[in-house]
Amino acid sequence: MMIDEILEKHCADFFIQHSDINLYYATRFKALNCVFYIVGRKGDFLIVPDMEKNRALRESRVKNVISLGDLGYHERRKSVKDSRKAIAEVLADFLRNKGAKKIVVPTDFPAFLTVRFIEEFRVEVIENPFLKIRAVKSPEEVEMIRDVSTAVIDAFNFSLDIIKKGEKNCDYIRDEIEKFLFLKGYLAENTIVSSGEVSSDPHSSGGTVEDHVLIDIFPKSRKHSYYSDFTRTVIVRKNMEIEEMLEAVIEAQESAISIIRDGVTARDVHYKVCDVLESYGYKTIRQKADEGFIHSTGHGIGLELHEEPRIFDNDEVLRSGMVFTVEPGLYYRKVGGVRVEDVVVVKRDGCEVLTRYPKRIYLKV
Repeated sequence: MMIDEILEKHCADFFIQHSDINLYYATRFKALNCVFYIVGRKGDFLIVPDMEKNRALRESRVKNVISLGDLGYHERRKSVKDSRKAIAEVLADFLRNKGAKKIVVPTDFPAFLTVRFIEEFRVEVIENPFLKIRAVKSPEEVEMIRDVSTAVIDAFNFSLDIIKKGEKNCDYIRDEIEKFLFLKGYLAENTIVSSGEVSSDPHSSGGTVEDHVLIDIFPKSRKHSYYSDFTRTVIVRKNMEIEEMLEAVIEAQESAISIIRDGVTARDVHYKVCDVLESYGYKTIRQKADEGFIHSTGHGIGLELHEEPRIFDNDEVLRSGMVFTVEPGLYYRKVGGVRVEDVVVVKRDGCEVLTRYPKRIYLKV
């Protein structure tokens, strides 16, 4: 739903977005702070600190760039003695002068502004419309995610080389992955490298490489800010229990990927994973289990690591252009955890895997 439809639906004059990733998506301006994107029925405006005006004019998609100084912020700051109050006052003046009667703001809009606006306008708080808009990627966005996906696989191959040389410290392997990516132009934080019982917690990292190692890498580009996400479980020494878990997870993931296409629901994909894992006797979140498959099947990927759509027990209809992860896993506290994760883009008659890589990886260390 486009913003003009939001304004029509809510009988509002303006929608206001503050400094965050949604503002960047809408304007392509990387705001550091105190930036506002105001969308009305007859145009849109980007309001920025004085020092950012020239950069905003060069970089943003918005033609109407206005500085806080243009709105009289500095004079108002002298009289009210409080910077936030001065910002609220000049923004209220701007909206009033544009004929605003009702405005809509997202749920995470700054409280100090909302409190000021309700003194003068009708204000409605709504779910951020950019969340749904961002769920379907343009071809250009898909290519940016593909770029990061290539870098992720390069980093994973790099990590395998480290393990082949006999490195067993998971923290060291993680640090080397993140340094490798940074030097290539990508930012990776909280990369997961875990083994043994540590891997039974999906988001834990650390420990010493034992019979297997779980590696989950999810960087973003330092240039264009899009993410990718990729996980493989590497078998280092024979462990029948871990290997059987991994085979079930691979089958569950491949079965789920096989049904992804335009028009399928997120629930269909999630339940396909549960069906396969339950057929092997493993417990799942559908059964309210606290071990086994204990998380959603996937999440949207883009300017945020976790965004729409959510691939879980919901009615979300998948549409061409949506990009998300498919990442079933099994986790048992006395055994460890395994996970396989790929990023896919939905097509009319199927899907494309952007992180194509072998799923069965055996190393002799």
